Amino acid sequence: MNPLRKTIATLWVLLCAHLIFAQSPLFSDDSKLTLTIEGDLTSCINDRGDEREYHPISITWHQPNGDSTVIDMQAKVRGNFRRQKSTCQFPPLRLKMAEEKVIGTVFEGQKKLKLVTHCRGKNQAFEQKLFQEYLVYKSYNLLTDQSFRVRLVEITYVNTGKKPYTEIHHGFLIEDDEDLAERVGGRLMENGTVHPMQADQVSANRVALFMFMIGNTDWSIPNRHNIELVQPSPGTPPLVIPYDFDWSGVVDAPYAEPNPMLGLNSVKDRLFRGFCRPEESWAPVYEAFLAQKEAILALYSESTCLENAEKQRAIRYLEDFYVIIEDPRKRKMQITDMCRTDK
Repeated sequence: MNPLRKTIATLWVLLCAHLIFAQSPLFSDDSKLTLTIEGDLTSCINDRGDEREYHPISITWHQPNGDSTVIDMQAKVRGNFRRQKSTCQFPPLRLKMAEEKVIGTVFEGQKKLKLVTHCRGKNQAFEQKLFQEYLVYKSYNLLTDQSFRVRLVEITYVNTGKKPYTEIHHGFLIEDDEDLAERVGGRLMENGTVHPMQADQVSANRVALFMFMIGNTDWSIPNRHNIELVQPSPGTPPLVIPYDFDWSGVVDAPYAEPNPMLGLNSVKDRLFRGFCRPEESWAPVYEAFLAQKEAILALYSESTCLENAEKQRAIRYLEDFYVIIEDPRKRKMQITDMCRTDK
């Protein structure tokens, strides 16, 4: 095959993959999904060790027209900090499903999904933080397709295990990392250390500025901490894609504390953690954030989930970021001059 035909064939495959994922029913709709999760939830959420197992559950998908579909799945506890009982009474979960069992349902095309849960009982404060983190994901979606897609869900939990109960809580589903990698045209980097300066410059700069926007220092490219690296092709710089934003200032989770090594008093204190790159490389990044300013703020102002106090707090926090990047002097002092040269 000559080079031109090979290039056309490759582009066609990538286009087809993009169209398939773009039409994924789960993430093609922003409306809230209504589900019932039933099973021995006591055994599942108490299985928090390093060698966790999947537990059988059933998920009922309640459709807007009144129809319901029951799907057999499996679930296990996931996460690190939120997996600890001292942090979350109800930890985040990973769902696994057989592809043939979800054909014709909202989960068609899915194999694995992350579920961010309510964390603590009927504590409304924690539920508000869940909505805040969901909106952070949606904000990043506005900036780039190289981001995890999410879907808000209202879940009725029916525990059939020890001390049966039925409770209703919110949560949100996160796109599987392998699906994300395929959708953006690459593969996950499983091994190896990547210095931030060896990563894709555009995505690395975008992530660094986004983390500054939301007030998040809980991430690291070399340590793969709350970061996925996706390589478009062998030997190319990997794309940097962030996740898990609960320790950010805009979320301000009750359990979040700043890294003592950074000298911050609160997670709400902003500190730029990006690396030093040529000034001209930052201009298109600033432009992209400024272009989405109104859309990002509208996510919060139009939210029907956030209580007014939480909504206004988040909007003020994000507006403060835009005050910085709209002022060249402040931008230089708080971003350019604060860039890193170490790991």
